[in-house]
Amino acid sequence: MDEKIERLKKEHGEIIVLEADGKVAYLKKPTRQVVSYALTLQQKGNTLEMLEHVMKSCFVDGDRCFVDDIEFLLGSAEAINELVSVKQVSIKKY
Repeated sequence: MDEKIERLKKEHGEIIVLEADGKVAYLKKPTRQVVSYALTLQQKGNTLEMLEHVMKSCFVDGDRCFVDDIEFLLGSAEAINELVSVKQVSIKKY
C-alpha cells in the first residue's frame, strides 16, 4: 500500500485515503475549481450533488464503491467536507 501511495503522490500530489468495510479509496486534493463549485452546490443546499462532484473529481484509485454506492458516498461526507473546508483566519488591526 505504501508503494501505491508513493506512486499516486508523485502523480497527483497529496493523497487522502478513505477506508470503510475493508474498502479503500485514494483521493487527490481538490483543485480550486472543484472547491469553488462544491461550495456553490453546498450553499444552494445540494449536498448530495456536492459530495458526488468532489468524490468524482478527486478519486484517483481504489474501490469505486466510494463513488458509485450511496452508502459509501454518504459515509464519506465528513471527510469530503473536510477536503473543501476553509482555514480559520484571524485578523488584527494596528
